[in-house]
Amino acid sequence: MIDLADVGFRYAQGGADAGIAGINLRVGAGEVVVLTGGSGCGKTTLTKVINGLIPHVHEGGVSGHAIVAGRQVADVALAEAADVVGSVFQNPRSQFFTVDVGSELAFAAENLGHDRDRIVRRVTETAGRLGLGSLLDRSIFELSGGQKQKVACGSVWVSGPRVLVLDEPSSNLDAATIDELRTLILSWKAAGCAVVVAEHRLHYLQGVADRWVLMEAGRIVEEFAAADMAAMTAAEAAARGLRSPHRPSPATPAVAPDPADQVVLTGVRRDYPGAPAPALDIDRLVLPRRGVVAVTGPNGAGKSTLIRALVGLDRGASGVLEIDGRVRDRRARLASSYLVMQDVNHQLFAESVAEEITLSAPDADPERVAEILAGLDLADVAERHPMSLSGGQRQRTAIAAAVASGAEVVVFDEPTSGLDRRHMGEVAGRIADLVDDGRLVVVVTHDEELIEACATYLVRLTDGRVVASGPLVR
Repeated sequence: MIDLADVGFRYAQGGADAGIAGINLRVGAGEVVVLTGGSGCGKTTLTKVINGLIPHVHEGGVSGHAIVAGRQVADVALAEAADVVGSVFQNPRSQFFTVDVGSELAFAAENLGHDRDRIVRRVTETAGRLGLGSLLDRSIFELSGGQKQKVACGSVWVSGPRVLVLDEPSSNLDAATIDELRTLILSWKAAGCAVVVAEHRLHYLQGVADRWVLMEAGRIVEEFAAADMAAMTAAEAAARGLRSPHRPSPATPAVAPDPADQVVLTGVRRDYPGAPAPALDIDRLVLPRRGVVAVTGPNGAGKSTLIRALVGLDRGASGVLEIDGRVRDRRARLASSYLVMQDVNHQLFAESVAEEITLSAPDADPERVAEILAGLDLADVAERHPMSLSGGQRQRTAIAAAVASGAEVVVFDEPTSGLDRRHMGEVAGRIADLVDDGRLVVVVTHDEELIEACATYLVRLTDGRVVASGPLVR
C-alpha cells in the first residue's frame, strides 16, 4: 500500500522539521507502522509525503519515489488522494470544516460523493464506536481537546480510506479514550488498512503495531519488530530518547489532612445554557500554597473549565478563591496568574521566539531570556517566527513565556502534548524551578510520566466534581 524508495524532501522556506532524506519504507495492507523519535526528527514530514501534502502543498526539493495504493503521489491530485488516504493531524482544529459533530463526521464522505444512506450508516457506526453518539448535535467549539481528537479520527474513518496516517493522535486523550483509539486502530488493521502512526506515547500501541521505525535528523536509524519493542525496557527506550514503551501506573493521591498553607476554592460552579448538568460543581477544594498540582480526569470532566475559573478568565463561573486567607476577585486573579493554553496557537503573538518571551516579561534582561530559552532547548530558534516551529517547539515557547512572566500562579493545560521524552523532562524541570521560586503551579494533564516526574499533589475530576484529591506519595 505504501512504497517509499530513497525519498527526500527539503522545505523551501523552512518549516517544522529540517526535512527528510534517504527514506525507504514499505507498508502492506493490514499493517500498522509506528514512526517515533525526538521532536523535529522528520516524522510529520514523512506523514505529509504519504498523504500528498508534499509535494502538492509544501514547496521544496523532492527526491526519490513515493507510491501509495499503486499511484505516484506526485502525479495524483489531493482531491483524488483523499479517496484513498485519511489523515488525522496533531491539532484536530486544523482539519475541521463544520460547526457541529454530526456534520463534521459526514463532511469528508459527502465531499467524496458517497451515497447518502451509506454516509448515515457509517456516521452512526463510527459515533457508536468512539462514544460520540451523545455529541452528534453538539458544537465543535464546546468540546474538550480529547473529544475533538475523537471527532477527527471519526471523520476520517467515515469515508472509508485504505491508508490512514495519524500524527500524535493520543496527545490530548485520557487513558480510557486512548484505549478506544487503540481499539479503533485494531479495527482499521483488521479491515486491511495500512496505518502509519507518528507518536511519542508508545505503550498503547503494544500489541497493535507490526513495526516501529525510529527516526533521527530526517533519517530512519533503526527498525524494531513488535517482539523487540515489547521486550525493550524503559531504560533502553530512554537511551534512544524515547518514552517508556510500557503503560505507566496511574497516580493515586494519599488521604491526608488539608495542607497548612492553603489555596481554597469554594462554591465553584459553571453552568452552560441547555446543558443537563453543570460543567463544574465544586463545594470546596483545598490546594497547597506551593507545589505542583496535577489535575486529571476523563476528557470533558471539567478540567479546563476549572483552571479558567481559577485564573479569572471565565466570567460565567461563580465561586470564591482565597490565597493566604485573602479573597482574590476575578480581576486580581487575572493580574496574578499566567495560563499556558492547550492550544498555544491562541497565545503566540510576536515576530520571534525571543520577542515572545519579552512580551510576557518586558523588564527581563537578555541574559535571563537566553537562560530560559536554553533551558527549554529553544536557543537555536530564538529568532524564528513562532508559527514556523513544530508543535512541540511552540508548546515550549509558550511555557518559556510563562516561566519569564513572574506570575504568582502558573497554570498549564496539557503542557507536554506532542513532546518527546527529553523535552517532557525539560518541561518538568522548568515546572520544578517555578515551585522553587515560590509559585503555585497547576497542571492539567493526562501524562502519567509528567505527573511522576514533577507533581506533588493530585486532583481528579469526573463530571465536573472532585472525586479525589491529596498529596502524591513517592
